Order: sequence, then C-alpha cells, then structure tokens
Amino acid sequence: MDIERKDIIEIAEGLRLIEEGVEKIQNVMREKKITSLQEVAAGLLPIFKSDDDTIREDVLRHLG
Repeated sequence: MDIERKDIIEIAEGLRLIEEGVEKIQNVMREKKITSLQEVAAGLLPIFKSDDDTIREDVLRHLG
C-alpha cells in the first residue's frame, strides 16, 4: 500500500465533510424534535413518491 501525503489530506477533508454533514443532520433533528432516522425516512418517502417532480429534482440537484 502506497499512501501519499496528498491521499491523507484528501481523506482528512472527506472526514471533515462527513462531520459537517452529521452536524447539519443533528441540528435539524434537534430543532424538529426528530428522534430517529426512521422518522426522517418516513418524511422523505412521500416527497419522492409525490407527483411534484420539482422537489425531487431540487433534492437530486443538491445531492449531485
């Protein structure tokens, strides 16, 4: 295995981004008093099943 300094820096950056994402998720869950990821999934399913393609496109664009 040949890990270079730049690889470690990239991994560290990825971990920082994950940490920021977890913090965002936790903040929203606290604010909305959501206690589990199952609740989040239950809230997301109707959005993705609805006929409103603009929401779906917005979410996918944001994730992409």
